[in-house]
Order: sequence, then structure tokens, then C-alpha cells
Amino acid sequence: MNHALAKIAKISSQDKVLDCGCGIGGSTIWLAKEIKADLTGININKMQIKIARELIKENNLESLARVINNDYMKTRFQSKTFDVVWGLESICYACDKKQFLKEAKRILKEKGRIIIADGFLKTKNLSSKEKEEMSIWLNGWAVPNLSTVSEFKRYLKELNFRNIKYKDIRKNVMPSSKRLYYASIIGYPFGMVLKWLGLRNEMQTNNMISAYYQYITLRKGLCTYGIFYAEK
Repeated sequence: MNHALAKIAKISSQDKVLDCGCGIGGSTIWLAKEIKADLTGININKMQIKIARELIKENNLESLARVINNDYMKTRFQSKTFDVVWGLESICYACDKKQFLKEAKRILKEKGRIIIADGFLKTKNLSSKEKEEMSIWLNGWAVPNLSTVSEFKRYLKELNFRNIKYKDIRKNVMPSSKRLYYASIIGYPFGMVLKWLGLRNEMQTNNMISAYYQYITLRKGLCTYGIFYAEK
């Protein structure tokens, strides 16, 4: 996925890239190592930042990559700082997607690019059962909400982003989604026993249940997975 997104965004060694919601630094490290771009990863999870810094050091990438505690909804960066704003399966955690895009535009240089790969709703016209299934999935993975594809595209247009492109790659993620689904079915009985024994917390249990419903909702076409690209 990193390679595909980097190709779409035309990232080069001359670019300053902001990895929003960088986790433990997977994309940050890959982009610095493979493309030699200048990377800054931001995350609100201090434990993940600590791990990311250790991995950056292990890969001898301190001169190209760094991770800091920062909120992508309201960063502390000066305007027009980055050539690329990157979000891989992290922007779904933004409560207000349009506010994220507004901040991304502020910190992008003129003609800067934004690249996002994430889950999106296909429609908000869901039955009661479908709403429940989506809710179990999203709540278990602590995702506050999903925008529809058309809604997200509208936000980009309203903020005057140019050259907006969207590619649906739902079929590409179905195999990994299905593996999570089967793993949840196999692991559920053991997970409940571990919970009863006090060896598994509520969050871990909900995460396992969510793995089941993410496939159900994706298979039904209630949601999808896609890539958005746009330019300032």
C-alpha cells in the first residue's frame, strides 16, 4: 500500500512529508528508507511514538525521519510547511473530517498534495440492522464516524482542493478483511474464556468482535475502501 500511495502522490526525495496518525512509524520509515523523502510522523499516542523512535533509530534514519506528539486536527506547524500530507488508515479517527482537511490545506505548500487511503461509507441510508452492524464495528475499533465517499469529495471541493481523484480498491482489501473475519470466529470462544479469567480486557474483546463485523459490512457494500488524492 505504501508503494501505491507514494506513486499516486508522486513523492520524491525532494519532498517534505507529514505522516498523519503515524502509528509506530510504518509509513514514515518506509518513505524515508525507500524514497529518501524528509518525513515527520505525528501521533497522539505517546507509547506508539516511543516505539516509532526506536524503530527509526534501528533503521539509521534519524537524519530523514522523526515522530512527534501532535494532533493532526490542530497541528502546531507553520502554514505552507509540507509538500505532502499522508494519511494511511488514520483519518477515519478524525471526528470532523472537514476540519482535518482544512488543517491539511493550511500546512501544505502551494501545489502541495494530499493522499489518503481509508474506509468510507457507501451510503447513510441504512436499515436499523445495518446501522447496528456498522456501530459494533466502528465502536470496537474506536472510529467515531465514517464519511461517505461523496461527502468527503464535497469537503475537498468546498476547501478548493484541485485535481481531486478517487479510486475504490475495496476488492483489494477483501482478502485481508476475510482473514480477520475468520480469525475472529476461531478466536471468539478463547477470547471469552480469557475475558472471564480476567486475562483479556473489554477493549480487546470488542476489537475481536469488530473484526467480525468489518467484513460483514464490507461484504454487504455498506462501506468501502478507497484512495483520495488532491492538490492545493
